[in-house]
Amino acid sequence: MPAGRKSECENCAWGKSFDRRALIHVAVFDNVSTRQRFNEFCQWLKGHMGAHKAALKLKHYVSFFSFLDAHSVGLPSYAFLLEHFGAEGLRRMQTPMLWLNVRYGVVADEHLRQEHSEKRRIQEMIETTPAGLGLDALQGYRAYLLLKQGDGSTSLGSVRLSLRAAKNVLASASHQFDTLPTQKTVTTYLTQTPGQQATAQGFISYLNRTHGLSLTTELSERAVARAKNHKLEAKLYALYSTGGEGEDYERTWIKTALMLLHGVNNVNKKTLAYRVIVMQGVAGFEVMLNTKTYWVPGPASAPPFPNGSSV
Repeated sequence: MPAGRKSECENCAWGKSFDRRALIHVAVFDNVSTRQRFNEFCQWLKGHMGAHKAALKLKHYVSFFSFLDAHSVGLPSYAFLLEHFGAEGLRRMQTPMLWLNVRYGVVADEHLRQEHSEKRRIQEMIETTPAGLGLDALQGYRAYLLLKQGDGSTSLGSVRLSLRAAKNVLASASHQFDTLPTQKTVTTYLTQTPGQQATAQGFISYLNRTHGLSLTTELSERAVARAKNHKLEAKLYALYSTGGEGEDYERTWIKTALMLLHGVNNVNKKTLAYRVIVMQGVAGFEVMLNTKTYWVPGPASAPPFPNGSSV
């Protein structure tokens, strides 16, 4: 028996403490059924994690049973709990959810959880958009997409991705979302993010139908290449400006330089084979990639950038 415990061991002391706390908490519930389930949960919890830990954790689960007490629906379904707590809230209540599964067979539904998360993200997208012409267009597009989702022609995940592309297009026209896109803003946005062309097409078509516009997502290869090179130039200049060092920095520099100076795509910087070499008095890197050998200047002696920024 540890000193100071007299005739009571630590486990017994924590057991009594847990029982006292359970009696205090159960008294706050109005419904007999809630009290019964809470008592069942307490006994399960004490056996599940031990009296000591259970006594310290018990208060965190009272809100779960307070919700059940306020919504007397009998045995709660996963869908009912998900609607109130949300996916993130149920993750914080995983212990009561485990008890419901063990005691009553309430099983988490991954499809419902994913659907609920998608709905929450869509709602957040709408709520964080300022009121104005842009928000009106976004809400109209959401209604159109949800009709398609309702008839099974698209998924909720695709709805979210389409709305994200639509919001980006609107933001490129005005950060205040107080105007609709023009052909110039659409072209500028898509040349900077050509990977969004297919996703943005649906919103552009919607705007054309509902607002009498004649926008297009077609881009010239030259404009896309020019925008890509501009981004690579900016990244290379940013790398130079930081004055970094070390292998990871060198690999990032080499990858960007290969893409800009040699037009190489799909460069995996982790698998690059290279060595430092001086060519015609300029320090750089000799790079072996896909049976070919390239040379790129190093950050200490890089040539002037095409846009006039010297390095």
